[in-house]
Amino acid sequence: MATPKAPPAVNAEVFGALLLDLYRFARELSLADFQRRVLERLSEVLPFDAAWWGMSRLDRELHSSYPYRLPEHFVDYWRGIRTDDILAEVVLAEPSRTVYFDRKRLHSTPIYKAFTTEFDIRQVLCTLLMNPTLNLTTFLSLYRSSESPAYTESERQLKQLVMPHLWAAWASNWIAQLASAKAHSFSNRVTLAVADQKGLLHAAEPRFSEMMQSEWPTWLGPELPSALSVGMKGATGEEQPLSGAQIIMRVIPVSGLYLVEVRQRSPLDRLTPRERLIAERFGSGKSYKEIAASLPVSPATVRAHLRAIYSKLEISDKTELATLLSAHSDARRPSVYN
Repeated sequence: MATPKAPPAVNAEVFGALLLDLYRFARELSLADFQRRVLERLSEVLPFDAAWWGMSRLDRELHSSYPYRLPEHFVDYWRGIRTDDILAEVVLAEPSRTVYFDRKRLHSTPIYKAFTTEFDIRQVLCTLLMNPTLNLTTFLSLYRSSESPAYTESERQLKQLVMPHLWAAWASNWIAQLASAKAHSFSNRVTLAVADQKGLLHAAEPRFSEMMQSEWPTWLGPELPSALSVGMKGATGEEQPLSGAQIIMRVIPVSGLYLVEVRQRSPLDRLTPRERLIAERFGSGKSYKEIAASLPVSPATVRAHLRAIYSKLEISDKTELATLLSAHSDARRPSVYN
């Protein structure tokens, strides 16, 4: 009997260059750009037509989902057949191993045949990694819409080797995103975290727990309080402001995950947007007439607004106003995450 021919080895130079780019992307790219750019780079050395990258529980409930070059209804269709997903069964049984499915295996059941035919999937390389701490899995499927060329054993090995690094770079990107966002913050009263679609924390700054417990004293994590989770379910692309008795929160959807910003309540939160604008201009040295001309309103209206501002902030003069503005300059600041 002839000795079986060994599969070609993964090119070490190609693999090394890919890893360098993955970790560079983790440092340099925003959370919104990271997954897309990683898949673009991966396709240069392991060609594919579409991909699906995300996180799920062991029962296949999605926590994060990033379909790449796939139709909008892809994920909803999959949810309808998730219990019959034969590919998921195999990778869940063999975590960390990249599995190859050709057209014959994809068509081995009527339900999965209809699913893969709907999205023109003829070949798949899929890898699933376990995160036992959070009881979650991270998965990545690479799809080809043609049976030729077939994925090779060398390509399967490459994906299997890359996958742990891809996951590590993704996690590093979360931390880098927090650091970048924090650099734009004007006060240590702001703290940030990254959570998934189900409200489970994946990264957080040290003071995040302290801030959360000021509002919810018994909160321990890793799941966010229900008030935040509800706000996240309603977030479809816009920032979601959420107010508590002690803190102000913003939930910002980014590529299937969420940035959660928490800051302490400020006296300035009592002001209307117009009052805040007038307070800032008056505190910076503008006169009644200058403020009135810039809005435009009458000087008498500006004086009336300032009386209301002083009352709401419980202060009595311009010096106190300037001090308060300086101390709480991060309140209601614009987003820095885009």
